Amino acid sequence: MVRFEKITLPAAELGPSNPMPDIRNVSYIHTGYEITDKVEHEECKYLGKGMIPTLLPYQLQDGYSREKRPRDFNAAIVENDHLRAIFLPELGGRLWSIFDKDHQKELLYVNPVFQAGNLGLRNAWFSGGVEFNVGIKGHNPLTCSPLHVAVDQTPDGEVLRLYEFERIRGIVYSVSAWVNDDSPMLYLRCRIENHSEETKHMYWWTNIAVPETPGTRIIVPASEAFLSFYSVDHYILDKTNIPINDRIDLSYPDNILSSRDFFYKIPEQSHKWIASANEQGYGLLQCSTNQLYGRKLFVWGMSQGGRRWNEWLSEENSAYIEIQAGLAYTQLEHIPMESNTVWEWKEIYTLLHNTPKKLHGDYNQAVHTVETYLKERIGNPNNTYFPSDLSVTNTKQVFTGSNWGHLEEMLKGKRISNTLFFPRVKDSETDAWYELLEKGTFPCPNPMQEPTSYVSGREWLEKLEALPEQNWYSLLHIGVIRYAMYAYGEGSIETAQEAWECSYDKCVNPWALRNLAMLYKNEYYVPEKAHELILKAFHLKPDCRALAIETAEQLVSDGSDELWLELYKKLSPELQTCGRLRLHKAIALLNLERLDEATKILNADFVMPDIKEGELSISHLWFELYRRLYSKEIGAAYNPQDEALIRAADAKYPLPKALDFRMH
Repeated sequence: MVRFEKITLPAAELGPSNPMPDIRNVSYIHTGYEITDKVEHEECKYLGKGMIPTLLPYQLQDGYSREKRPRDFNAAIVENDHLRAIFLPELGGRLWSIFDKDHQKELLYVNPVFQAGNLGLRNAWFSGGVEFNVGIKGHNPLTCSPLHVAVDQTPDGEVLRLYEFERIRGIVYSVSAWVNDDSPMLYLRCRIENHSEETKHMYWWTNIAVPETPGTRIIVPASEAFLSFYSVDHYILDKTNIPINDRIDLSYPDNILSSRDFFYKIPEQSHKWIASANEQGYGLLQCSTNQLYGRKLFVWGMSQGGRRWNEWLSEENSAYIEIQAGLAYTQLEHIPMESNTVWEWKEIYTLLHNTPKKLHGDYNQAVHTVETYLKERIGNPNNTYFPSDLSVTNTKQVFTGSNWGHLEEMLKGKRISNTLFFPRVKDSETDAWYELLEKGTFPCPNPMQEPTSYVSGREWLEKLEALPEQNWYSLLHIGVIRYAMYAYGEGSIETAQEAWECSYDKCVNPWALRNLAMLYKNEYYVPEKAHELILKAFHLKPDCRALAIETAEQLVSDGSDELWLELYKKLSPELQTCGRLRLHKAIALLNLERLDEATKILNADFVMPDIKEGELSISHLWFELYRRLYSKEIGAAYNPQDEALIRAADAKYPLPKALDFRMH
């Protein structure tokens, strides 16, 4: 049975999207990696392939807060007498809960709140449940966006289907969920459709959050794993034995000090599964058909920074780990998907229950115990039955996602899926693009109005360039599309620059100036010109939070600390409370040796909602500030090489837990 209701959570507002396009400005997608000599050549042939140079046409979702109020979310529920699964269509279709009624056990980590943090491709991400990541390395660009939802009627029962159009790869993906009347299993069919004439680099990882409790064990049929960990500015990919390495049992996450990814090498002939088991012998078993052969464990680690991240994304004493399943061995890979191809596989979720002695004794015995349990409870995952699309007798659209799939079909003049319907929905984000396709005109809004969306690709460019008359807004978007094409190796960066310069000449606007500033900062590496242009843009639109942040970043990086402090004084009271802007104020004060003033900002009460996964700015600033302050207090010259001074300063001014986001 499929039904719909509301669930209420304490929730932070997601806030408005960032109005400015990514001009090689998102550090996450540019993070590199290092491979140790333990990794063989054949094992890394797809590493680094298909990496993206820009998040265009998506905008960042970085306007969220940390103030939570009760909020109702739409919930799609797939249920029978044994099991209840809850999906959240508004939040990327997240599978939020799987509750086993027979044993009254929740199988997933269910976050008690909705709190966005800076971990996703578009910044905003939240922990809990099962997330479906498609197309691009990292968390799904649509993880905090609504999906289309339909219910398919079949002779075997109702099937819930969640789906969307992913704009960077230009593919359609869907997740269909189903339960048998007499079964304690949740069945998912995941599908990627590439109906273009191009081979696409493809990616899929299903991220499953389960509770991290003392003594939780992760069991998987593998004896070795790729080990990924984080350095200051890149990943390192190594190999390790499973479960014991350096006398540490890595099957128990509470033995692992710092953040780690373990990508298990499950033998080809083995069933593809992963399980978590708590001390009482209860947990989750996830298995799949063979195409989804990768399995992974992610832990935040038991250090203070890892503990803080868990609470930052939820509340005190709430912790999770992720067990994951993917199309490759590691998450640093994209797999070629040929043109006019559909990939699909099935996943099965069910309760794991056995004696603690069998699940927490010898590791090989634990693996054998789970395999026997899988065989008896599920059978062969590769023989799993799922109602076919051919058996669908009726489909009812329940919720809608974005307009982008419908627009893509209008642009291409053909369907982008053989089975999925993309309706036109009421959404001001896409109004300009419908006007372009339907009327052959393009709006010319007030230049102080923030752009609401972007597009990419030659077909859109040709539509814009064919307009009988260009205005500042059409030229702005022509430049954005040309830049995206250049980033992917087509065309030149000068054509983007020319369009933005023409946009500004047509009508003075901050958006063209800002984009030109990013060209000079991130592509041409001319900081003086970037400084000039970003300041002009800021003075035109000083109430734009995202523009103020980029201005602050530029000024404190090029030694213009006094200027930034003067500009900060003139910001609106609302912007002066922005954590990221306050951080840059503290950096400027430190650079100017105004230490006492800096401590009024950077103390245990400091909050920056968009602290990024792996970012060390707060801890670095803390140590630099308070070590200098301690040196001043004892009348000594600050020497960062003086180990005794550093130890004494850190003892007097230890980094507060509330500010510790270190993953290393």
